[in-house]
This record gives sequence, structure tokens and C-alpha cells, in this order.
Amino acid sequence: LQSVTTSTIIVVWETDLPSHGEVAYGETEEYGLSVADPAVDTRHAVTLTGLVPYTVYHYRVTSGGAPLSEDATFRTAAGPDQDTFTFVVFGDTRTRDRVHQTVVERIRALAPDFALHTGDLVAHGNSPSDWETFFEIERELMASVPLFPTLGNHEVNNPHYFDLFYLPGNERWYAFDYGNARFVCLQVDGFVDFGPGSEQYTWLEETLAANTRPWLFVYFHVPPYSSLREGPKETEIQRTLVPLFKQYGVDVVFNGHHHNYQRSMVDDVTYIVTGGGGAPIYEITREDDHLLAYKNAYHVVYVTIAGDTLTSVGMTPEGEEFDRFTLTPR
Repeated sequence: LQSVTTSTIIVVWETDLPSHGEVAYGETEEYGLSVADPAVDTRHAVTLTGLVPYTVYHYRVTSGGAPLSEDATFRTAAGPDQDTFTFVVFGDTRTRDRVHQTVVERIRALAPDFALHTGDLVAHGNSPSDWETFFEIERELMASVPLFPTLGNHEVNNPHYFDLFYLPGNERWYAFDYGNARFVCLQVDGFVDFGPGSEQYTWLEETLAANTRPWLFVYFHVPPYSSLREGPKETEIQRTLVPLFKQYGVDVVFNGHHHNYQRSMVDDVTYIVTGGGGAPIYEITREDDHLLAYKNAYHVVYVTIAGDTLTSVGMTPEGEEFDRFTLTPR
């Protein structure tokens, strides 16, 4: 499931052999509606339209009348007047498939409305087998929870990423609204420019300035602040993007790249590094002044929005909570 909105969602699947495809859907297991993909192909993507905001729908993928999937459900996005919803954030799932699987199982148990991935989905973005493994692990989760990823350096800006995901905008940087919040995804992976004068920077400033929703979140791969290390790339982000986050009232910035959990606050903006999705853990051995909490462990971040209160919980795959905090909008 990809690119959910208040009235649409994209259902994507692959088959072993070229075939037609169809998605039957509705508010009950009787379905009653369907959308067909007439192309004879192994990769299919259909958009369901005319949906009702924040409503649970049943769906099933078929081919020639034969079911290709079991009955599954999804929830459409919340409208601007809805101020209660949940989401998870995780990243760096590129290696240690068994760990990645346990992280996914924890997310499924949490049953969030949607998920953000902070990049480095796979170890080698040019490897079809790596992508096959990723989707095999994520398959059951993505059958019920829409995923909004960002590019990491390990995706190497490869066309496979753009072939496999159907994302808003130009798919590299994009924004979507959900309930009383705006989410902004950037491409900060070492492959495109994000500095002043670049297309991405101009788009970002316009998107942040246009926000009218109480909550404002930004996510991308390389973190501006980290107690692990801050090299030239991190310094460049601090110089170019961080002033925009402060100026336009960004509440939380989510990143990956460093394989651990870190929560920092700089100029009233909360920065969370969540890179504990499967890649080898990087041990933090020092604490910078801006660091409020950290954990050298695999984890997910579970976020609940309830009006003007955000509650965030860092959680291991076993369900241990290690960092719970609340925020109000800036």
C-alpha cells in the first residue's frame, strides 16, 4: 500500500508470470467495487479513488477471477479536522534480515495508521535480490500499513527505487498532509543538492511556508545532529536546512544513517535519529550537549497525535519502552 490520501490509495503487487490484475474493495468483505489493471505484466499498480477519510476498507487482489491475496484491510488518511492518529518511524533495514523481520513484527503489533522509513531500505540499491528480500519481509506489513520512504545513501539513487515505489511529487522530495499534520520528505543522501538556490531547497522553503496545520514534521536520511559523529555532510545540513526548520516552526525532524536511537533538541526543534531497523548497531560512547536520550539498540519509534499533544515512544522489537516523551506544537 502506497501514497494513501483521504480519498485514494495505490495498491501495488507483482506476479511470477505476466497477467491481468484487479483489486476488489469496499467497506465490508463483500467488497462491491473493483478497479482493473488491463496491462498484461508482472508488476501492477492501481489507484483506488472516491474513498472516505479515515475509514477502514477491505480489499483483495485477483487475476482472472482467481484470488492472488487473502482479504486485507487498510485505513484511508485522516482529514484536516481529524486530530488523532498514529504512525511509526524506522530506518536502516538494509542488513540482518532476521532483525528487520522482528522490527516489522513489532510494527504490525502496534498497528499504526502509516509508517515512515528514514532510508537505507536495502544494502545495495542496484540489486534486485536485495529489493526482493526487502519486500518479502515488509510484505504483510505493507498489505495493511502504507509506507512513505526516503532515499538513503545505500539506495545509490538507483532506478529500482523509483520503479518500486509510487510516491507523491517527484518521489525524491515530497509532502503529504495527514490529519492535523504536514509531513515533508527530503532527499539528503549525498546524491542531489539541497543547498540554497537548488530546486530542492526552493521547494522546501515554499512547502514549509505554506503549511497551515498545527504539526509539522520533516524526515530524510543523514542527520544534522548526532553524538556519534558530525562530519562535513552533517555540518552542511546544519548550515543550510536547520535555519529553515527553526524559521518555519518544524516540530520534529526524523533521520536515519546512524544505526542507533538518539533524541536531541536544538532551538526548540526535536531531532530524532532512528536507524535501528536491522543494520549493525553503532555504539554511542559520548553525549553531546544537545542529546536528551539515546539507545544503542534495534528499535522503532511509535508516535501518537492527540490534538495538541504528541507522545513518542522508542521501543525495541521485544516491546521494551526506552524513551517516552510528549510535545506540543511550536
